[in-house]
Amino acid sequence: MPDLQAIIEIARQAGEKIMAIYAQDFAVYDKSDSSPLTEADLASHHCIIEGLKKLTPEIPILSEESSKSDIDDRMSWSCYWLIDPLDGTKEFIKKNGEFTVNIALIDNHKPVLGVVHVPAKGVTYYGELGQGAFKTEGGFTQPIKVKTPPSAGATWQVVGSRSHQSDEFREFIDTLPNAEIVSMGSSLKLCLVAEGEADLYPRLGPTSEWDTAAAQAVVEAAGGLVLAFPSLEPMRYNTRSDTLLNPWFMVCATVSGVWASDRKHEPNGSQYEFRANDSQAQVVWNHTSVTPELRAKQKKQHPRCIWFTGLSGSGKSTLANALEKALVEKGYHTMLLDGDNVRHGLCKDLGMSEADRTENIRRVGELAKLMTEAGLIVITAFISPFRADREAARALFDDGDFIEVYVEAPLEVCEQRDPKGLYKKARRGEIKNFTGLDSPYESPKEAEIIVNAGENSITQVVEKILNKVMDVFGLPT
Repeated sequence: MPDLQAIIEIARQAGEKIMAIYAQDFAVYDKSDSSPLTEADLASHHCIIEGLKKLTPEIPILSEESSKSDIDDRMSWSCYWLIDPLDGTKEFIKKNGEFTVNIALIDNHKPVLGVVHVPAKGVTYYGELGQGAFKTEGGFTQPIKVKTPPSAGATWQVVGSRSHQSDEFREFIDTLPNAEIVSMGSSLKLCLVAEGEADLYPRLGPTSEWDTAAAQAVVEAAGGLVLAFPSLEPMRYNTRSDTLLNPWFMVCATVSGVWASDRKHEPNGSQYEFRANDSQAQVVWNHTSVTPELRAKQKKQHPRCIWFTGLSGSGKSTLANALEKALVEKGYHTMLLDGDNVRHGLCKDLGMSEADRTENIRRVGELAKLMTEAGLIVITAFISPFRADREAARALFDDGDFIEVYVEAPLEVCEQRDPKGLYKKARRGEIKNFTGLDSPYESPKEAEIIVNAGENSITQVVEKILNKVMDVFGLPT
């Protein structure tokens, strides 16, 4: 087994590279060819690669910043280093200190050694299979261990976000008798369970293998488990050539009947399934010299996404169009994505099954995110019938950069309007899987804005939306 203390020192050196950039003023950092985040990520990457090659030249290395050739070769590796040079990009940008350097050794698909270093806090977690887990802080090192699950009626400390939680997460929390949410960023979520500060970390969303490997080694060395969910099989690495994405997983001290007996949380048919030709295993992120921050600065605005949802005939497109016109008249740079228009091109290959509708919204969410990175305020008008799909779109954005507008209208009103004649066709059986009739619409539970186009004139409703948008986004009127 490689020298663990030497690995810790490499992680700390990488952390110093990150902190040298983190300490600078991001607001005036636009003279460089790279963003602060990009430069910090790459500085850490090169530091770790150089250190590991000197220490263990015989062991290959896979990083989030690795080349395509390394990613292509990985399936032939039985033992390799798996690293994330800077995990917690949002935390880095927000400067809240909750970002980490992660180095893991994978042997026969298992993380057997891991180091999670927190540069901004001077804290290091590390663990090795059979040797225990430890936390170093302020020059002192102490062993860490997962804690015993709560007794009957006691409160479960569950790691998750305090805001914008997915429906799956909420449903899972509802299965616990009593739960308190503990908020944390990056791979530190797993470390909270490892050191006994939390009981459970349900990750019911996408992560990549380099995001979790080091912290999983720490958790397991501390006596805990990281299990694919809901199968409850140990989470393993480098088992598929077509993707580097993890399954949903659960971090815990032990499997408990309090939460493991309910299998309703299994991903359903509305979730997009990765296909054999997906690009996850074949591409790496290309960092550009012109950053989203520079594009936003050029347009003198903070890019956002305003997401209209509602039944067909509720008035989404009309309101979204009027809102864009009002914003443009105020001098903002915008783009409106309309459901019908997108299906003429980007999504013309999709039908109306639940799986295709999910894929439709997935594409639109990704497109909206790219457009905000171009500096635009993006407005979307889509039925987007499933909550999970809308939450997946929301999760692409930083907190506060996504606002959901629910255009509420009873089915009978929408059917009376029927501006495109779609309800009549659906009633005659000419259209299958029509939302509101033979396919469900899941109304938002916590939309930022709720309006009804039938209650007032279009002008009055748009003015109401505009005022709330300006207030929520902090835009000048």
